[in-house]
Amino acid sequence: MHVFPLSAAPLLRWILPSSILPLLSLLCCIALAADSPAPEMNVDSHSRSKLKKMSLEQLFQQPPAECRMLQIIHPFPDDPEGNPYREFVAPYREKHPDHSPSAWLADFLKDYGYGGVVANVSFADYLLSEKAWEVFLQGLRDCRERGLLVWLYDEKGYPSGKAGGLTLQQHPEFECLGLLCSRSEGQGAIHHSFPQGERYVGDPLRVAAAPLKDGKPDLSRSIDLPDSTWRGAAEVTWQAPDSNAWVVMSFHVKRMYEGTHIVTNLSDPLPYIDIMNRDAVARFIELTHQAYYNRCGKDLWSCIDAIFTDEPSLMVGYLRDDPGLLPALPWSQDFEKAFASMNGYDLSSKLPGLYFEGGEESAYARLDFWRLVSKLVEENYYGQIQDWCQEHGIASSGHTLLEEGLYYHVLFEGNLYQNLRRMDIPGIDILSSDPEELAHSNQLPVPKFVSSVTHALGKKKCQSETSSHVQRTGNKPCSFEQRLGTINWMFTLGLNTVTSYYWPGEFSDSERRLFNDHIGRLAALLSEGQHVADRAVYYPVHSMWASITPTAATAWQPPLGERARKVDRNFSLASQDLLARQLDYDFVDDQAILEAEIKEGTLALHGEAFSCLVLPEAWVIPLAVFEKVQRFVEAGGALVVIGDLPELADQSKDTIRVREITQNLRQSPRVAICPEVNTLSDTVAKMSQVDLLLDSPCREMFYHHCRYQGKDIYFISNNGPAEVQRNVAFSCSGKVEKWHPSTGMIDL
Repeated sequence: MHVFPLSAAPLLRWILPSSILPLLSLLCCIALAADSPAPEMNVDSHSRSKLKKMSLEQLFQQPPAECRMLQIIHPFPDDPEGNPYREFVAPYREKHPDHSPSAWLADFLKDYGYGGVVANVSFADYLLSEKAWEVFLQGLRDCRERGLLVWLYDEKGYPSGKAGGLTLQQHPEFECLGLLCSRSEGQGAIHHSFPQGERYVGDPLRVAAAPLKDGKPDLSRSIDLPDSTWRGAAEVTWQAPDSNAWVVMSFHVKRMYEGTHIVTNLSDPLPYIDIMNRDAVARFIELTHQAYYNRCGKDLWSCIDAIFTDEPSLMVGYLRDDPGLLPALPWSQDFEKAFASMNGYDLSSKLPGLYFEGGEESAYARLDFWRLVSKLVEENYYGQIQDWCQEHGIASSGHTLLEEGLYYHVLFEGNLYQNLRRMDIPGIDILSSDPEELAHSNQLPVPKFVSSVTHALGKKKCQSETSSHVQRTGNKPCSFEQRLGTINWMFTLGLNTVTSYYWPGEFSDSERRLFNDHIGRLAALLSEGQHVADRAVYYPVHSMWASITPTAATAWQPPLGERARKVDRNFSLASQDLLARQLDYDFVDDQAILEAEIKEGTLALHGEAFSCLVLPEAWVIPLAVFEKVQRFVEAGGALVVIGDLPELADQSKDTIRVREITQNLRQSPRVAICPEVNTLSDTVAKMSQVDLLLDSPCREMFYHHCRYQGKDIYFISNNGPAEVQRNVAFSCSGKVEKWHPSTGMIDL
């Protein structure tokens, strides 16, 4: 690849004023030179056939429904007078008074450029009303007649899994569980009362004591209290063996509810299911997915493209500071048995180390614990739903709770990257439509995260449930340009499908049509292309597993413990810092690294080739992954480390070898260590290839580069409120064209 010097850049002067709508964003198509062949496309099973049959110009001028925004409507309208869309469908009702209300809505959506709907049977008498099913099926017919796509929404509100309360109705044993720790400190005779209430299940799993050293339990000297002193009791009094301060700890199983997302969601505070419990999720699928399939029959089922699951989670992260909360970890029926089978030892002996620091021993116990949690969530919730969807010919999609930080990924999901791998169309939600605020956020850039998973799977399609919820609920103004800028920001970070909670009334008629056309054109050009990035950022989930300490504080607070805070904070800051310097990348997890081929000094995976790998605060790493990293460096790849190189393997037997590799890598000129995040971008820029170069950095400017149909496509967007002027150089040569997604114009 040839990098143009700035003086010979294809676009010597690029002006992107966000205040002028047509220039808010710009697509630059560069016909590839003869020495830069287009890579062979790896098309997944849910790619859209129309896109592969149309030329780039045709797609841009007439984006098909597969590229356009899907409106989340929930139930199809039935009552002409009580129809929430009545002001928008009035012309269609007047023209066709004999049509159904869902037909009027479908006509409106079709005319204004929507691609389809995300819908469900009515929430009233959920899944049980024959009339509601008739309305739903009529809505499917009306969408099919107009060429609109249909996705199913799998719950009565959210979080998904409850089936509107039906999942637990005859199976209370499916309710979500937590493992809580209660403690009492003192000297001499220490009195400890066990937490009480109808939601607690049985006796404590274990009661132990440990001396306090510098205010923290010294787990190396912990003592188990005899069962006879506390079994069946509501309290225990224990005599410390010396005059020092001690702590008594008890560990309890509880059906989770207070303080959790169950009670803070805006939908319905019903008790929630255990998403690690395979039978519970199977019951949910039977009540919802299977019911839709049975009702639709083979003919109407062909109308369904995907099913959307909404914010399922482990209910152990508190979101409201209710009284009496205790630190909690995920729990499930038969968890102890599964843990012993997986790890070869009894978990009860390690319980204190899950809640209190105990050196390497507690780190390994936490790693073993969270590895099992992640496996159960991935296989029993996301995997079971994906398997059902694939068996029935549709895609699984949706999004999870609080995707904006690594701490949340562990606390609510175990391993979010792993879970998103089990979606056919990985997804997130974006609740704010302030692109400048999004550009300057210190949180994890979630669109980049979900698109990275999509690329690692060799898939093309990923989506976001998108809205101006933050602005609406906060009574903040939100302009059309801000909404459009939010879409641009999402697409520059790799998203290519929009499921929308934007209410149609947020737009004028002309804005609504332009908005949908803009999205359609972006998706048509960017969704099928091969993403190009020279850098990869490692997903340090094991480091968070080993660092995370349960707390009764809400999840809105930083994680407990300096190491956990540092892993969480620097992972997000590093991710944002690279984007602010136009140093594009993909996130990669263990599986992606292990599946990648080391080729000419790069990690090559599904058409991408990374010559630079960033390890952010990865103090724990699986041995097989680290060995692959070492071979990558030895083959000429660059390794940039934030903090320091790994010190532990994810299993104790491998740690000596991990430390040997760390010492070897310290000697390599292809390894750079950044003690702090603020030196990362300069280091990465020196050790990786330039793709897009500005004459000076601009935090508000984002870009996406892909190759499709023999062209290099650069999508560039200004997320700021002011005009930006930069000279820009691209790492390719050829004829340059400027494509304007808001107008459909192409400047040759």
